Amino acid sequence: MNKRLNYIDNLRWLTVSILIIYHAAIAYNTWDEANYIFFEPVKPIAAVVSFTSPWFMPVMFLLAGVSARFSLQKRGYRTFIKERFLRLGIPFIFGLVVINPILSYVADVTHNGYSGGYFVHYKTYFTRFTDLTGYDGGFTLGHFWFLGVLIVISLISCVMIRLVGDIDGKGKKAFAVAAVLTLAAIALFDVDIMGKKVPTYLCVYLLGYCFFSRRSFMQRIKRCKIPLALLALAANAANTVVFIFIGGHAALNNICNYASFMFAVPALVLLAHDHFDFSDRFTRLNSRISYVFYILHFPIVIVCQYFLGCAGVGAKANFLLTLVICYPLTYVLCVGVEKVPYLRLLFGLSAKKK
Repeated sequence: MNKRLNYIDNLRWLTVSILIIYHAAIAYNTWDEANYIFFEPVKPIAAVVSFTSPWFMPVMFLLAGVSARFSLQKRGYRTFIKERFLRLGIPFIFGLVVINPILSYVADVTHNGYSGGYFVHYKTYFTRFTDLTGYDGGFTLGHFWFLGVLIVISLISCVMIRLVGDIDGKGKKAFAVAAVLTLAAIALFDVDIMGKKVPTYLCVYLLGYCFFSRRSFMQRIKRCKIPLALLALAANAANTVVFIFIGGHAALNNICNYASFMFAVPALVLLAHDHFDFSDRFTRLNSRISYVFYILHFPIVIVCQYFLGCAGVGAKANFLLTLVICYPLTYVLCVGVEKVPYLRLLFGLSAKKK
């Protein structure tokens, strides 16, 4: 069990670490997304978002499904559900009340010319409910949508797993379940709930729980690692070139987008399984603070971009300086949060440091 969790934890924190680049790059998107702050369309920077978007969040949900199997085996359903509400629910509420107002405030200032005080803006935040993006200065789920959706998916999955029973990863039943979940994940890829691919995330979570958590399954498919990795690289490159640099080919772009998702998710898990299945002091620290990093990185990126913009830093230089500043700053704050008991609870960590 411990050996399997090493590569899962390492892939999780490595994936989360990409988020600073990802969210800094959205401020330069070419598809007219307002974001909380926007500078100008810059295709090479926007390509970062296009290259990672198809597989990034599916990987996160698949890893959550793998971890859920070990957690359920250790704790049982009742304790597992209680832990989900504590470890995800408290940060979710804390984020909506304390962190997301920062994002909406910057959006209101940069997009609408809001000139009032920050705390005065709380009234706007809690009374303006539109599309929940917060790009207009109103209430937003921000990046905390992930925690909210993960709570819901965890509960739904518990019910489904209890009804269907355990899948041992072998035989006709396992093959049928794997085929159905895989086809459903692909077929539902464009089905959004509140702008998020919730049905697909549920399917990949269950795939992680039922199959990718099993050593026997990983051994059977590991021979596909290199072909999948090459196909994923080609699909992601094609997706980015078609969407960002060529444009006007919606059908081809959709095919590339689907292929990016299908190939990249299993390829990344297999690569991690074979090359990142180790643990040391550095990786254990990063594993512990991965969700804290997820929570803190976005407001830090937005605030940094805002103040650099106010200081007259050019758009492209802003992007590079944001990366240089935000990575060490976010990391230092994460380590600080880990050392303070009450903050640990707010950020989803256990009350006492292990």
